[in-house]
Amino acid sequence: MKKKRKLKEITKEDHSETNSFSCNSTETINHVDTSVVNEIEKSEKMSRKNKRKKKGLSKGDIGRGALKPKKSDEMAEDPFETCDITILKNFGDIKTKDIQTLALHYLGCSKCCPEWCLVSNRGAGHKVCVVMLEALYPFVYKTMSLNMPNFTTIFPGGPIEMQNPGSELYVTPAGSAILEKEPRKRNNSRNEREEQTLPPVQDYILLPDYMLAHEYPSEDTLNKEPGWRRFTGNITVKAKEYPLYAIDCEMCKTAEGSEVTQIAIVDESLNCIYKTYIKPDNPIVDYVTAYSGITAEIMKDVKTTLAEVVKHINNILPTQAIFVGHSLENDLKALKLYHNKVIDTATIFSSGKGGSFKPGLRFLAMKFLKAKIQDSASGHDPGEDAMTCMRLVKLKVKRGPKFGMVSPANDNSLSIYLTKQSKTGVFIDKPIVAQQHCRGIAQALPATSDAEGLDTLIRRLSSKSEFYWYHMYKLEPIYRACTTIHDMINNPQLPEALKYIDESIQRIYSALPADTLFVVFSGCSGYWKKPEFNGSDEAIKKMMANIVAQVRRGLLFLKVKN
Repeated sequence: MKKKRKLKEITKEDHSETNSFSCNSTETINHVDTSVVNEIEKSEKMSRKNKRKKKGLSKGDIGRGALKPKKSDEMAEDPFETCDITILKNFGDIKTKDIQTLALHYLGCSKCCPEWCLVSNRGAGHKVCVVMLEALYPFVYKTMSLNMPNFTTIFPGGPIEMQNPGSELYVTPAGSAILEKEPRKRNNSRNEREEQTLPPVQDYILLPDYMLAHEYPSEDTLNKEPGWRRFTGNITVKAKEYPLYAIDCEMCKTAEGSEVTQIAIVDESLNCIYKTYIKPDNPIVDYVTAYSGITAEIMKDVKTTLAEVVKHINNILPTQAIFVGHSLENDLKALKLYHNKVIDTATIFSSGKGGSFKPGLRFLAMKFLKAKIQDSASGHDPGEDAMTCMRLVKLKVKRGPKFGMVSPANDNSLSIYLTKQSKTGVFIDKPIVAQQHCRGIAQALPATSDAEGLDTLIRRLSSKSEFYWYHMYKLEPIYRACTTIHDMINNPQLPEALKYIDESIQRIYSALPADTLFVVFSGCSGYWKKPEFNGSDEAIKKMMANIVAQVRRGLLFLKVKN
């Protein structure tokens, strides 16, 4: 031990002329007598062997795939035992789960480490701070990196390209390699399975609290906003006690925003009982043909008004009708129609990403119905979408509430996994996002703006929590306002937004405690809206494929603050 300390004193003295140091520095080792080094290495080898014996571990157990033996207080203070992360050159396509795996590995919660990196001296007392930057795509960073000098300073190795996160990190289920497999529960006999009673269809109707949280039209909307109507139905229409009717609408952009221009209603027998175009109250400025399928030629002779459509719906549907749809709050808002009996396929099915992240209808159709929808270059068909929703609901009712869902008991989202490992976390995001996805002992801190979220994070970094999450949306309005990559790069608001992000990252890094793994990654939870093109179907598909390919990439920045 004395010789080891002597070596440290020599290396510290020789290294004092430099700004930073590393245990792998050949320049430092060259100043030490070779015989002394050999003797020390032999001593340390014996020491490691004794430690393995004491811990009951074999030689192969000590490595990046296993937890290291607990260090003594003396070793923990050794400056050569600082944390670090090394990125390997030959890494694969990095995904959101890899970031999650890295964070859990660094905190000592998991033996698994992503194959594309090596982590040294991880474990107790360390922290992880993750910041997600919405819509900072690789092409934006490469073009505008001069506006972000602090990124170059903090992350000298530069970013690594990764798959677009597509969703927040903390709603992604923990990788199967991390988790201990739980035995599958089975019923004892076929008779027991047959005896299980499935809930009736009315049990899938959205609760009032959920409808309010997800901005469904309410009684207040009906009373305060002009032009709204209540669904009353027709008492003379004969139907069973709880009949289902799937509704889907297509919208165009007018001078006053999005307005409904087509509607389709499908009954339980998958018959389209009503389908019509609707003349909006205001002039159309964008037909959004790639989505809506609506063109100027189609709308040229349309005279049916929204008021006439709502009146017709109340005439043909029974009073006890249950509306079915996908994210139906948008359709009801477009129709200016209030109804409190709704089944939403975006909530009774899971995307597989954990938490309550809403899946897309196209995804659900392919996964559960093996059907391909919304694939036409001429736009969406509301009849097809409504029929898909009806098929999904009928399948759900037939198979039961657990079908197509991530069971809360087996929810392996990041916050749940941290709780299982007795780790505390802080999640700072939009109010509805943070409150929905933050579970266990993790703390959700809603932020209504980037500035509020940033201030909250910096204050909390000195707390005892081990994991911090902050989602910055500064670029989202710019992304949503643009149709092409060229539009985003040339948006006059982009340089100022990037400067704000750069300064925010510097503030966060300055406030980080030592031995904190700082992870910054970017992407977007949605893809670029489809622009209108003039040309053949093949030309449109090729152009869309090019746009989608460029926005399906994200960036990953990593740094351990020592």
